[in-house]
Order: sequence, then C-alpha cells, then structure tokens
Amino acid sequence: MVEGVKLRDLKLNKFLEFLFGIQSSSWTEGGHWSAQWVGLPSGDWMLLLILAMLVLSVGGWWLYKRDAQQVPLLRRTLLYTIRISIVFLVIAMLLEPILVLSKEEKIPSHLLVLLDTSHSMSLKDAWKDEAKATEVSRKLGMSADTDTLRNMNRIELTKKLINESFLKSLSAEGTRTVHLHEFSDKFNPESLKLSEEWNAAGNATAIASSLRQALLSYTGMPLSGVLLVSDGQSTAGEPPEEVLQMLSDEGVPLVTVGVGTTDGPRNVAISQVEVSPVVFVQDTNQLTIHIESRGMESEPATLLIEQRRNGGPWQEFSREDIVLNLEGSLQPRNYEFSETKTGKLEFRAKIMDAGPEISQDDNLASAEVRVIRQRLNVLFIAGSTFPEVQFLRNTFLRDRQINLSSWLMAADKTYEHPGDLPIRRLPVTQAELNDYDCVILYDPDPTQWPVNFPELLSNFVTKAGGGLVYIAGEMQTAQMFDRQSDPSLGWLNLLPVIREPGLFRSQVQIRLSARSPWKLDVTDQGFQDPIFTFSSDRQANEEVLNNLPGMYWHFPVTKAKPGATVLAVHADPRMRNEYGQEVLIASQRVGPGWSIFIGFDSTYRWRYLDEQFFDGFWARVIDRAGRSKQLGGNYPFRLSTPQATYQPGSQAKIIARFLDESQMEPGLQRLYGDVERGDDQPIPLTLTAGNKAGEFSATFPVPQPGTYFVRVWLGDEAAGATVKTATLPIKVEFPNKELENPALDEAFLQTMAVSTGGRVYQLSEANEIVDAFKIKQVSRLLEQRQEIWDAPLFYILIFGLLVTEWIMRKWCRLI
Repeated sequence: MVEGVKLRDLKLNKFLEFLFGIQSSSWTEGGHWSAQWVGLPSGDWMLLLILAMLVLSVGGWWLYKRDAQQVPLLRRTLLYTIRISIVFLVIAMLLEPILVLSKEEKIPSHLLVLLDTSHSMSLKDAWKDEAKATEVSRKLGMSADTDTLRNMNRIELTKKLINESFLKSLSAEGTRTVHLHEFSDKFNPESLKLSEEWNAAGNATAIASSLRQALLSYTGMPLSGVLLVSDGQSTAGEPPEEVLQMLSDEGVPLVTVGVGTTDGPRNVAISQVEVSPVVFVQDTNQLTIHIESRGMESEPATLLIEQRRNGGPWQEFSREDIVLNLEGSLQPRNYEFSETKTGKLEFRAKIMDAGPEISQDDNLASAEVRVIRQRLNVLFIAGSTFPEVQFLRNTFLRDRQINLSSWLMAADKTYEHPGDLPIRRLPVTQAELNDYDCVILYDPDPTQWPVNFPELLSNFVTKAGGGLVYIAGEMQTAQMFDRQSDPSLGWLNLLPVIREPGLFRSQVQIRLSARSPWKLDVTDQGFQDPIFTFSSDRQANEEVLNNLPGMYWHFPVTKAKPGATVLAVHADPRMRNEYGQEVLIASQRVGPGWSIFIGFDSTYRWRYLDEQFFDGFWARVIDRAGRSKQLGGNYPFRLSTPQATYQPGSQAKIIARFLDESQMEPGLQRLYGDVERGDDQPIPLTLTAGNKAGEFSATFPVPQPGTYFVRVWLGDEAAGATVKTATLPIKVEFPNKELENPALDEAFLQTMAVSTGGRVYQLSEANEIVDAFKIKQVSRLLEQRQEIWDAPLFYILIFGLLVTEWIMRKWCRLI
C-alpha cells in the first residue's frame, strides 16, 4: 500500500480525479487516499513475478548493449529506461491497481437491553428482608409502603426500572443507540415498546441462546454492551461458556440486573374446604382443609377455622399451629363436627402468621353446609296383603322421619292408598321416582307395573343413588327368580344375592323347616352394621338379637354376590348349600345407591318382644338405604390424590376416603374402578384398604402427559358399566422448569457478567447501572475503492513514452 497526501486543495483534487479517472464523494473531503494492487500475487507467484521483471530488466539492457553499440552510453541508457518503463506500466495495469479514498468519523455505539419474559418473571416475591424491600421501592420510584412492591410481579418491577428516563440515560445524550428486546426460549428480533403491555408467558428461559441470537442480529454494528434483565433461571438452550467467550473476544461487556429475591416466591393457600353440602342432625361429619404451599417447607403457620350458624356472628371453631409441607404436596387437615339443630352452617378457614408471601388473597376459603333432619321419602309397594305389610305400613306412618307413599297392588281401583304423600298411581317418569329416597318392594308382581318402571328403578339406584329394599314373599318371589333371564326382570340384578337356576327344595324340607321357628344367625358383619344396633351396649345388643322371635318361612338363594355383605344367615343347620348357610339378609352398594335383600317376611313377630325393636330395625334399614340419595346421590367417599399434578412416566395414586365409616359395609376390603386417557382402553383398578380406617387406595402408571379420568364405584368389578361412578381427573404434565426453583439465581448472573468484564446489579442499585457502560461514540473508517488500471494517467504515460522512444531512436539513427 502506498500512502498519499491529504486531500485539501480543491484544484489538486480535481486534477487527480482527472488523471486517475475517479469520482470522489462529498464524504471523502478531508480524508486520505492510498493505492492498492488487487492483482498483486503472493507467495511463489510473487517470486516468479520478481524474477520475470529481473529477466526483462537484464534482457532489455543486454539487447540494447548488443544492438546499439554505436550509440553513446547515456543515450542507450535513456532508451532502455523508456522501454522498460513502458513494460513496467503494462505490468502495473495487469496488476489491477485501485485507489482507496478513506475517512474516519465518530458514530453512536449500540447498546442491547434484553428483558426476560419467561413464566418465572410473572411470579411475585415475598421480600422477607424489609430493609431491602424499602430500598428497592424507593429506588424504583414507589412509595415506602412495601405492600405495593410485594403485590407486583417481576415483569412489572422490570417495567418500573426500564422506563423512558432510564433508556434516555443509557443513550448518553445520543452517543448510544439503545435497542430494547424481549426473550424467553428465544430472542425476539422485534423491538419492545414501552407503551405495550409486557407479558411474562414464555415456557422456558434460554439466556445463552438468546444472547447468541441477539449478537447475530446486530452483526456489523459496534456494540457498547449488553444489559440483561432477568431472574437468572436459565432452563433451556445451550451452555453459556461459548457465547460468553464470544462477548469477551469482541470486548462487549455483559451487565446483568437480577430481578427477584434469592428466597424466591413464597406462598401458602387453602385450595379447598371439603365438607358434605348436606348433613343430618346429630351425625358426626368431617371437615377437611386442603393446604398447598410453595417455598415454605418447614415454616410455621396458624390455621384458624371459624363457623357461623344461620348468618349469625363468626365463632372460632378451631385454631391450630401447623408446619407447612414440601412444595407440590397437598396437606389435608381433618376435623369432626356435629350439629343438634337444622339450619345453614358456614365454615371459614384462614392461614395466618405465615410470614411474607406472594399473595394473601388465597389464604382464605369457605364452604357452606345445610343441616337437615333425616326425613326420607319412601315408596312402599306391596304385591299382596300380609301381616308384614300391615305392620310395616303402620310403623312407617308413625315414624316422623319418614314421608310415606304406599301402593298395594292387590287392591281395587277405588282403594285409597294410605300415606303421608298419597298417590293414585305408580311413578311413570324418572323425575317422579327420583323424588323418593328409598323404594321398598314386598313380593311385588312386576306384570302390573308401568312398562318402563323396571328401567326407572334401575336408574333410581345406580345413577340417582336411591335405596332399594326387597322383602321376599310366598306369592311372586319364586316365580320372578325362576324367570330372571327375562329382560323385564333385569332389575333383579340390583339385589345383593344370586339364585342359580334349578335350585330345588323338596316339600319335606319345607315342612321340616316350617314346623318350628328358626332364629337368625347374625354374622360378624351383621353385628357391626347399624341396622342390627338395638342397643349401644354390645352385651345388651347381643341379648336382644338372641331373643328375637324366629321365622317359619324363608326364600332360599344360592349365595351373596361378590362384594356384598351378608348380615344374617339361616340358623337351621339343614338350610345350607355348598356356599354355607343360606343367606337371609344381605346388603350391597350398587353404584351410589344401596340394595338390601331380606329373605323372609316375618319381622313383624319381633313386635312380640318389643314394638320398638321392630320399628327401630326398619327405621335403620330405611336410613341405611336412603341416606345417600338424601345426600344428593353421591358416594359416601371422596376421591383425592396426594399430589396436585404428576409427571409423565411416574406412578399416580388415587385415594378413596369414607367421610363416615358407618356408611361402609362391614368387612369391605376393596373398591373397584378404572382409569382412562383419551381414546385409550380403560385400565382396571382395584383399591385396597390401607392402614387408615375408611381409606382405600391404588397406584397406576401415567406414561404420557394429559388428563387421566379415574372412576371408582362400590359393588363388583363389572358394575362400572351400569352405575354412576365417582370420578376424579388427574393432570399429568411435564414439569415446568420455570417453577421448579423460581428464586433469583444471583450467582449465575454474577458468573456471566464477570467473565465479560461486566457486573451484576440489584434493583436497589438502579441508579448505578448506567455508569457500567463506558463506550459511547466509536470511530468508523469510511472507504471508497475505485479501479484505476484504465485511468487516463496510464495511457498518457505509455503514449508519451512511446513517442519519446520513437524520437530518440530516430535521433540515434536506430530506425
């Protein structure tokens, strides 16, 4: 490169422009020029060029020395010089010379401001350090009241920092151009405007990858630095080492601002106040408070539960000091209550003294309970008259806890059917039948029912949660069971017993059995069942059971259904089969409803011992059968999971917990259910009893993300296809790394900043951030390159030398 003089004189510039055939721009004024050779070879080719020029130089001199010996040395030297100059000029043109016009100027540098808008920036920090919270509030121009700070999430705090005044300070009176961008899992090349709403919704944070993408977007622009505003939680993308080395090599400092606190978001919430919406007077009921917490493991808090009756003043129900659990796990707290009067009862649960947290709005939850008397609507259908019918109807009419509607099928059309709610026909719609809580059938004749009554009865039990009590009689029962394959008798499948076809008893056996009364043999499960609780004292109760008058006739069945509870069997040792003593009383859940089978029709004889024994027994039977319908047709258990969500590939756990253990059938060991996801085939589940009384559980795999629907029912394994089931959706989703550890990672930000010559700042140091950037204007070299191999100067010189050589040769008489 050959340096020239500075272009100052305008005339000289014009003359040079003409000689070199160039056109200079206005920006070149006050600049410099230099010449370069585009075609100049390098390496071996350069050596060959030099040798060729030496050969031409020596060869040219040798030719002139041989051919022009008579010419004086001075003239010969002049001719040689002209000739070799022409050759060198041609070589110079072949080497493609160019003229470079250059000028240095000052321009603003570029400063990149990158804002983290990932999901973790939508969180609120508790700001446990009150002094630091006050300082941050003051530096961000907010009031000294730190409640305002705690009510703002991280992206809102960032917007408080990155305001118009802050950006103006970064621009350093126009010596820097500031570019504002957002990033989460990737860099957004579109500029972010202060007037827009900033949303923190990114699913991941890729700090290093976003930095690389930002640098590539501004390739060729002089950068004075990068300002990164983030909580430092990088959950995706490449490792930072490579891009930090790139910043360091280019001398671009990375300055970071940490948003948030190292404690991270802290929050405790009452997710649910779980209680039955309807309870009965005098019953023991359960209240469950479900608590969730984040970032507060092993922290103490106070749980206050208040209650009020019929809109009156709130009164303290319970106050308990608790220790919060691990993040992501539900923390249930169980309490029992009982009411002596009807009315509306409200519960309010509140978490107190938990310290600073994201929000206290979710620390309060409530639930409402309706306390009712146990007055059940009962439909009593009798196929014929019999002493059992008369006494049952009378005791139901006397019982003030029962609203009775009765229907005697053998009566004529003018008969007035007695009852608290008299009827003139049987129900013909589902709504009419569902108005009742319990249906009692005494040896009915289904041929006299409305055509759709069997279907209504099945839906009443399996879907509406109604109770069905069947009392066997001597007129119709045997005929019905002999025809149980008839579709119109499909409702017999609701009963908890099985009578296999071909079951036969001889007249001799019947006469032998009926010769003297036989007592009930109450099973262990029967002793535990409330319907056989004639006295609260166990010994007195057993004495009553042993003294109850026996029965003469009974209807034999083969066995109880799987899952049914046998409460009593025949005491006659001859009344047995391969499955044991014949079943006389059995009960079973059928979906949310209840079915009870009584295989004899002489409980009226118990009145001979005491009328209260007969009345109390039937009151408890109806209570057992109709209670779930009265409570809304729900199962007596609640489904729950120990975790709010699960990750794909893990094992989920479903728990069924009975709210009232008295609603459990004695000896119940398992519940059945299934779990399905989308269009996949349902996976059967068996929930087995655990260590806690009234609690059943099962685990199952959740290999893929999505919502899994768990269905659980009472009854046998196949009942789920026909009954209403208790259901619970379970969410299975990939972990949100943004929320796994959402605290401020100050160490990561510090490492990144220091490795590039920058530093990390806190929000409380907002006024010092601008001083971290030293570069303002930068020098830029402007160049204009023009080819001059065909410039007039070369042609003028070559032509002039050729003419001079011709004249010299004429003068020396060489031509």
